[in-house]
Amino acid sequence: MTRTGRRPGDSSITRSEVLEAARSTFAEFGYEGATLRRIATAAGVDVALISHYFGNKEDLFIAVHDLPINPSDVADVFDGVDDDAIGDRVARFLLGVLAADNSAAISLMRAASTNASAAAMLREFIDRTLIDPIAAMIDVPDGRERVALVASHLLGVLFARDILGVRELTSASIDELVDAIGPTIHRYLTEPTRSTTAA
Repeated sequence: MTRTGRRPGDSSITRSEVLEAARSTFAEFGYEGATLRRIATAAGVDVALISHYFGNKEDLFIAVHDLPINPSDVADVFDGVDDDAIGDRVARFLLGVLAADNSAAISLMRAASTNASAAAMLREFIDRTLIDPIAAMIDVPDGRERVALVASHLLGVLFARDILGVRELTSASIDELVDAIGPTIHRYLTEPTRSTTAA
């Protein structure tokens, strides 16, 4: 029987079609379950075509959601910054990119409040683009716990500001938000925690 339809690796398949297949596969299986082979099967292409378009799965995940942060960008936030300024630096960087106009992170947060798949994607985003790289930068035993607090604080502010529309936050500039929460972010990242003082 002659096979019909597009063949794996068909050059007529567009980048947007691969993105759509990846989006649905990530939604159904989560980050770990959405292998490149599974995504390629959903798109009807060869895995090599996905690698050609996007490189690796992490880059594809970022492209699918148009996420504003690549883990490799986080290192620049810590480059040459004094400890005293780290809270403001991290707060300004994350608020600046996450709260940008039409931010995919805000859309993902909005969807995560009602959709389990979106919530799983948001957890993956937090873990892979915030907690993992920042914890590696501060390099302390409880680094992941510290960065989880940073992420929860910032996402809570953004949820109240951009989704709930709390007036006192929607009227605040990024500079004002950084001034308000920078010291708390600094404390999360640098000051002794209960686990370190108890050790």
